[in-house]
Amino acid sequence: MPDARRDAWTVVVPVKPPTLGKSRLTVPGVDRTALARAIALDTIEAAAAVADVVVISADTSIDVPGVRVMPEPAPRGIAAALSTVLPGLPEERRAVLLGDLPGLESSDLDEALTLAESVRLGAVPDDEREGTTLVTAREGELPAAFGPSSWRRHLAAGFVELPVRPESTLRRDVDRPEHLVGRLGPRTRAVLRRRR
Repeated sequence: MPDARRDAWTVVVPVKPPTLGKSRLTVPGVDRTALARAIALDTIEAAAAVADVVVISADTSIDVPGVRVMPEPAPRGIAAALSTVLPGLPEERRAVLLGDLPGLESSDLDEALTLAESVRLGAVPDDEREGTTLVTAREGELPAAFGPSSWRRHLAAGFVELPVRPESTLRRDVDRPEHLVGRLGPRTRAVLRRRR
């Protein structure tokens, strides 16, 4: 991927500490804390290949080369985390990517960011079109509205769906064990292989 893309977009990834992350994801024989951490790190690493990534988290042990980590004193939820970090970033080409995309291909994120150049506010829904995995702002405010039914709320806030391919790995967030299929990042695969 060209280095120009890394300089063009700043992608914020809010990450819960692994002891709190993916609290509803139970895979028999798999340590949930280790799995949550692996999923987040695989997502961050894939994003860092094509964008300038800023992680905001109360987990101070996150260490991915080339990634900036902004520590939170305590987990406060996505909205509060973003209110802390977004004002300090350039007011153009900003995005928020959720950290639960363990199968993310860097090229799929790169495609979405390229599409985002043509709209002021863009977003990508998950496979079920209930949640949102990525929001982008080419310029100005980024009024992210994550949480239950976030896809509907992002559309109501003026976001335009980015026409990524239906099979894009950006659509494959993980909320349930059956989502852990297909291509997965190396850390996530390693944790699942250690199943007791």
